[in-house]
Amino acid sequence: GDLTGIFVGGLGVGAGGTLKYLSVGGVGVGAPRVEGVAVGGFGVGGENLHGLMVAGGTVRVTKGGTLRGVGVSSFNYIQGSQRGLTIGIVNYARTLHGVQLGVVNIVRHNPSGRRVLPVVNWGQ
Repeated sequence: GDLTGIFVGGLGVGAGGTLKYLSVGGVGVGAPRVEGVAVGGFGVGGENLHGLMVAGGTVRVTKGGTLRGVGVSSFNYIQGSQRGLTIGIVNYARTLHGVQLGVVNIVRHNPSGRRVLPVVNWGQ
């Protein structure tokens, strides 16, 4: 089901459909679709993340999904399309329409000279 509103969970917040507006989980936040602001102590994950996603450990988008907005974590792992900005120690995206800022920035479908770059990487 879908959850709309403000949700705070000691361990986590999750839904089988869409989590919308503000979700805060001590360990994590996850749903197939997350919209708005999500903050997870360790992780935030889903297939389609739209908005601001903040996590201590990882922001993860499953294969074929999309991050549309901003992801901030130690490791931003976008197995689909990133449309927007990620800030982290390591940033990975399959395809990128935006910017990655971090120590190591990887874009699998970038031209060969721009697949792995320090500090900043950009897409189409």
